[in-house]
Amino acid sequence: MNAIISLCHFCELHGPSVVFCTQAFRDLLDFDSFSDLDTCDLLDSRSVGNKEQPKVDESQGWRYGQLNLDTHASEKNSIGNEYCIACRSFPHNKPGFISNDDTARVSYVSSQYPLQSELYVLVRQGCIRSLSCEDCPGKEGPIYFGDEARGHVLSYTFFLRDVQARGFQRWYSILILMKDKMLLLNSWPFLVRHLRETISHLQEKASKIYENEESKVSHRALRSAASMMDNTKKQRSQSATRQARSLPELVGDEKVWQHLHTSGTWLLKAGGLRLQERLVEGPQVHAYVSEVSPSEGINIRDLSNACSGPVFHRMVHHLLIGRKIIIRGTSEHLITAIVQSLKPLVPKHCFRAINFSEQYVTYDTWNILGLHPSAGILNRNDMFVIDVMWKDGSYDMPLLSNSQSLSTYPGAEDRNHMGKTGYELGLSPAVYSNYLKNCMFKVTLETFLPARPPQVLNRIESAIGNPTLTSVTLLMYISTVIYEWTNKVKVWIHVQNKKKPLLTSSAERVPSQASIHPSVIFRSSSIPVLQIPSSSSLRTPSPHGITGSPPETTPQDERHQLLAAIGCTEWDIPLLEFWAAYFTQT
Repeated sequence: MNAIISLCHFCELHGPSVVFCTQAFRDLLDFDSFSDLDTCDLLDSRSVGNKEQPKVDESQGWRYGQLNLDTHASEKNSIGNEYCIACRSFPHNKPGFISNDDTARVSYVSSQYPLQSELYVLVRQGCIRSLSCEDCPGKEGPIYFGDEARGHVLSYTFFLRDVQARGFQRWYSILILMKDKMLLLNSWPFLVRHLRETISHLQEKASKIYENEESKVSHRALRSAASMMDNTKKQRSQSATRQARSLPELVGDEKVWQHLHTSGTWLLKAGGLRLQERLVEGPQVHAYVSEVSPSEGINIRDLSNACSGPVFHRMVHHLLIGRKIIIRGTSEHLITAIVQSLKPLVPKHCFRAINFSEQYVTYDTWNILGLHPSAGILNRNDMFVIDVMWKDGSYDMPLLSNSQSLSTYPGAEDRNHMGKTGYELGLSPAVYSNYLKNCMFKVTLETFLPARPPQVLNRIESAIGNPTLTSVTLLMYISTVIYEWTNKVKVWIHVQNKKKPLLTSSAERVPSQASIHPSVIFRSSSIPVLQIPSSSSLRTPSPHGITGSPPETTPQDERHQLLAAIGCTEWDIPLLEFWAAYFTQT
């Protein structure tokens, strides 16, 4: 856990002071295994820093993480020299305890102050707020404060009994400072529970010392007598200087710092293992979404502009809800490119295309068909037929090549490219874009469309009309939309499959009319309805004082609830059913 744990004390002479800190130092990952990352400069600078700052005693001392201890000593020598023994734990120029975790390559270091100047400032501010500003009900207990600039702090305030302290108790707090607010708050129960255990251990030891000293002489009576003497203020000041006691004296345990180091080390380690960010991956996107390179074929934006808005809108609408799309033309490579350009608009399992055929193909084997104009078609009520022609209204078009002038008269032939598609020729989108400018798209057959398109079409058209999206970004966005709706289709399929066994079992349990007791009340003259009222329905009276069963949920209501749950509308049902039908066949 990337945090620092600090023990703070409110001294009667010096005010809030940081007494003890435990923090973790980690080695960076070995970047040699990530050769594809551009981290050479970072790796070089890190290796130089490592050589300049070797560890002390590699076998027993500090092993992981980097820090210039000489700089740390010079910075901290001027801090805390005037502090009393109650405000100190270790000498300011070196750490007190070091524990090494070789598996995770982490060193846990406990010292008087944080070993970085920037962290010392944050911990010092948290100490002052914890013991002087922030307050919680009952004076003892956990409280949160902080912000993005000064860090987020969990402060647990507590008292230790002391016969020599003002009010017979000393004020302490344990701080957990980190930059991740959500991690701190999500770990709150865990951290508070274990801080309370550590604090209870200290309080029990301090109470034993207090009771032992109080049994010998009543310090409260001594103070009452001293308050009647002259020069009381001066005597209190002198006695306070003499009475300052360190934490080991207060709890009667010389190993209390070692105990706090062990407790803080375990808390940092366990807190980091308890909540970790993990990338939960489902199936790869390309398992459901077709991958089309933007460097080849027809750009979907160019196709939309060439078809004109309404024609493209209707063609994609038919495609998304499962209608048969036939694209006719004499140029095999152009028709193939158009068919392939529609591939990213539907899931991979819904794209059953035949790029180009001289004859009509069996109806059930495709949903997108590239067809020669001379081939006849079977007129069906779920077809959309569009003809790709030259601007003069003829079907004859020139063959495509990177070197060929697109302004040549239609019908020119290039024998070297006969039988090859645009993808096989390696034609760029710019060549197709110029070629499409001389083409026209004519709808020759179309069946009835629903009044409103599915939401997917609106999002696709919105992205195509956004000029700030490049071709690569546009394809990535469309793939994301298709993948999102594929997941919705999965939910739709799951719910539909759950309903089938319920409908079957309920149909089997319908009793025959002859086996029904005469006391059963019929809602109609032919179909009996048997209901066992639930306990809640028996307890809930109706407005007229008569108890009854709750209102039934119709299948229509259940469907509306499902659509609302997955973010769909009635207009999306044809798309969901089409994608689900093809999905279950894969």
